[in-house]
Amino acid sequence: MNYNRIRAFGPWLAEAKYVWFAVITTILAGAIALRPDSSEPLIRLTGLTLQILGIGTVVWGIAETRTFFAHKPILEAAKSWFGRSPLRKRQIVFGAAAGAISTATANLRGHVTHGAGANPTIDTRLIALEKNIGALHDRITATEHEFDEQLRKSKDELAAEAAARQSEVEQIRKMLETTATGGVHITAIGATWLFIGVVLSTAAPELANWLKTPNISVHGSSGKLPYRERGTASVASPSR
Repeated sequence: MNYNRIRAFGPWLAEAKYVWFAVITTILAGAIALRPDSSEPLIRLTGLTLQILGIGTVVWGIAETRTFFAHKPILEAAKSWFGRSPLRKRQIVFGAAAGAISTATANLRGHVTHGAGANPTIDTRLIALEKNIGALHDRITATEHEFDEQLRKSKDELAAEAAARQSEVEQIRKMLETTATGGVHITAIGATWLFIGVVLSTAAPELANWLKTPNISVHGSSGKLPYRERGTASVASPSR
């Protein structure tokens, strides 16, 4: 047999660990209660134990649900609730808090215009106009680059936000599915134990009578009957 298959056999069995747990517990209870000459109290107590275990699975399921939703354990929540009792004395603690105020920032922009001089001529005006048109094109190009960069950042942030929301929706869906169907194995175990426990506790007298070993009397080695049958048995004398 392949070694990898042997190694995979253990995890495969572990997938049904709750089933094995329920089956082993049930078989153990049956071995204790249904052996020959089992007394009625033993059968009844075994059934009661299974019923208590079945009810315990309800607490188990509640604890699993609270853990899944990151709630405090039941004992810790109960302790916290009792700690908030109005009858309990509390110490008043004074504390100081510090905060920071953030200031808003803004981008400042400036531009330069070229003049034609004190005594402008047509040539100086044309030169100044060309310089101003070039500066205007530079400002327009810089604004376009800035707008494109802001648009790219907005698209990236929007895509990241959409992916995060999709992940949260998927996580919530899985949580709802797990909450609705994840505790089925615990419920099935509890129902099995409760059913068998009720049967053992209710039918304990009948099961005890059914498991009694029949009392059969036989002759001893001396040819005499047992002590409890001597008064009712008669032995005929041999005829000569």
